[in-house]
Amino acid sequence: MDHFLHESLSELMDLFKSSLKNVDSVIDIGTGTSIPVHFFADQYPDIEFVTVDITDLRLRKELSFIIYDGKTIPFRDQEFDVSVLNETLHHCENPETVLREASRLAETVFVVEHFVDHEVDSEKNIEEEFSSLKALNLDCDIYKPFDEESLFKLFRETGLVIKDRFEIPYHGNRKIKKYFFKLTRKISYADRVRIML
Repeated sequence: MDHFLHESLSELMDLFKSSLKNVDSVIDIGTGTSIPVHFFADQYPDIEFVTVDITDLRLRKELSFIIYDGKTIPFRDQEFDVSVLNETLHHCENPETVLREASRLAETVFVVEHFVDHEVDSEKNIEEEFSSLKALNLDCDIYKPFDEESLFKLFRETGLVIKDRFEIPYHGNRKIKKYFFKLTRKISYADRVRIML
C-alpha cells in the first residue's frame, strides 16, 4: 500500500473509532478494490467483515467475498451490525434498491459519499471521476453524483435518518467534499415486522 493511501486510511481510522464500538459484524457492499475494508479488518480482527460486489475488482482478497446481482444480497434480515456503502451509491444504476438492501441487512448503515463543488463543470467532474477510477484499475461505467438535496431525499425515501455526520478530510486534487453518514431506520426493523404481523 502506498504511503499516501496508508496515511489517508489511518486518518479515517481515527475518525471512525467511536462508530465501531460494540460492532461484531460488518458487510461492505460495493467493495471495489476492497483495500479500505481490509485496512479496517487488519485493525479490528475481532469484527467479522464480509465483502460483496456485482463483479470482482478486489486488489486484496483475504476477506470473505460474494458476487451478487445488484438487487438481493444472499444473507438474512439483520444478519450484520453494520452495512457499509463506501463511495458506492453514485456508481449504482438504482441506488435506492442498494440502500434498501443495506438497511435490510443491518440496523445501522454507514454511507460515505462526496459532493462536487458547484463551480466544477459537470463534464469535467465526470472526466475526473472516471480518471480516478482508471487510476485504481476499476472498471465502472456508471457515475451519478449526488448533491446534498438528492442524497438526503434518497435517505428519506428509504426510511433512514441521519444519526451522525461528519466531513472526511480529502487530500486529492478534485474539488469535492467527502462526508460520512451514520444512518438508522425511523422505525426499527423488529418494530416494522411486528407492525406487519
